[in-house]
Amino acid sequence: MSNSLFINYMEKMLAFPLWIKQTIFLNLSNDLTTYLSNDFLDMPEGELFHIYKPVLSELGQNELLTKESKFDESIYSFLNCCSKGMSLIEIAIENNFTMEEVAKAFTFCKTSGFFSTEVPKLVSAIAGFIAGKYRTGEYFIRSGKMTIEQLDEVLNKQQEMNEAGKHVFIAELMVQLGFVQEKDVKSIIFMKEESGKRFSLNPDDVPTLTMEKENYDIRVENTKLKEENEILKQKMDALLTFIKEHKEKGE
Repeated sequence: MSNSLFINYMEKMLAFPLWIKQTIFLNLSNDLTTYLSNDFLDMPEGELFHIYKPVLSELGQNELLTKESKFDESIYSFLNCCSKGMSLIEIAIENNFTMEEVAKAFTFCKTSGFFSTEVPKLVSAIAGFIAGKYRTGEYFIRSGKMTIEQLDEVLNKQQEMNEAGKHVFIAELMVQLGFVQEKDVKSIIFMKEESGKRFSLNPDDVPTLTMEKENYDIRVENTKLKEENEILKQKMDALLTFIKEHKEKGE
């Protein structure tokens, strides 16, 4: 199997001189610590959603082969990449998907029984949250950071405050009651916001606004030239007709 776009990209980065790689590492470390909590920074590779590699079950392989259910083609593209042993980030870049689109395909295939191995609970929780299937409270329960009883306490507290005329968000109350850390909430929300961005390693796949504007300008210019040529042609025809008529009268 040939390497994916992402693997080729990583191989080029790993070939950088050490002093370049160390500088990139330091800058990335400083940037990530601004947005992510320690739990996310220290997350084991097996629980990191975007580098997870789904393995197809017999049911999933059969659906990819027959396309019996006639799903959207993006689902079959997703399944095809899974059959090649790609990670979710490779699937996203190879198909020009956002991570949100990958998360939706992932949760759909998981629910459909298309994976042969049990998905780690944190991977499943992040996928569901990014896909919009789980809300913040349910994400923290499914990730094992909160209990159902604690969420009930949060909801009861929220209802009390609403009745008192004080509106407060559930995530804010979870932090106030000490059930989760504020940075954990910010991390997962920031991750969801970022998941909607589309990242391409091949600029030819996605035309930029500048390219589209240049093409538009060229089309406009060509249209103007055609119009000017037609007007000039009409003027020349009129002039030739005038000359011809005067010559005939002179004769």
